[in-house]
Amino acid sequence: MERSDRTSDLIFRALCLRARATTNVSPAMTRKELEQATGLRAEALVEALRKLVAPTNEDLPIHFVNDDPDQITIGPAWSSRCEDMDRA
Repeated sequence: MERSDRTSDLIFRALCLRARATTNVSPAMTRKELEQATGLRAEALVEALRKLVAPTNEDLPIHFVNDDPDQITIGPAWSSRCEDMDRA
């Protein structure tokens, strides 16, 4: 598995787990929370997020909530993958 695929997978899993959380927690994560959840260094995380970020009107993996780069949530493209993870 390539490093970028591994990095994307770590981000996907963290955002998916947050989106599916049954506690009263926001589905969005800060970059600091993603760093902690994935174990990625800040620089690697920012680089990966730049490749994954999407405007809210596009079907891409993630987007920044209200255009705030410190509020990241799962996007439409990954939402269905997240549901598939439940069935696996």
